[in-house]
Amino acid sequence: MFSLRIAAVTLLSLLLWACSIDDQQPPSQIAITFYPPADSFPKFTAKSTTINQKRFFRAKQQSSTQRVEINQRADGQPPRVNGHAVGQNSTFLVEFTDSLNLELYSESGEFLYSTTLYSELSQKHLCLPSEPLNEYEMVVDLPVKAAQNKLEAHQFVAACRALNQRRSK
Repeated sequence: MFSLRIAAVTLLSLLLWACSIDDQQPPSQIAITFYPPADSFPKFTAKSTTINQKRFFRAKQQSSTQRVEINQRADGQPPRVNGHAVGQNSTFLVEFTDSLNLELYSESGEFLYSTTLYSELSQKHLCLPSEPLNEYEMVVDLPVKAAQNKLEAHQFVAACRALNQRRSK
């Protein structure tokens, strides 16, 4: 009788342990590309001039702040300074479970906006504006990865800009 009780308690413990493993979700991974909305370009600047935006984003569940640097031209061509292609630090891979609260700040530390991302967006590439917008499309058909070179970084930003220019028309 005593060994039957031990076996029953052991079986119940194993069952509860197995259920707790099933409740834990694997981390979700997303790619986020920050892009400049069309109205963030200065009005009296030539469309071929490369503008530079510096931002910072922080995921509330993580303590570190990430630096964002976007170099873009209003005409959509690859950014160049003094005839040389310039890079950008605009695409990030982020892992989280359940949900993620992101906050975006200007270079001077001014809070711009926050957004919450949910696990349903796992394995998606998301576009987030570098300026606060009321409405924007977030999911873009791009691979879930960080850019490998300057051209690919520009292509990611350009795809996000194109997605949201179509939406605003």
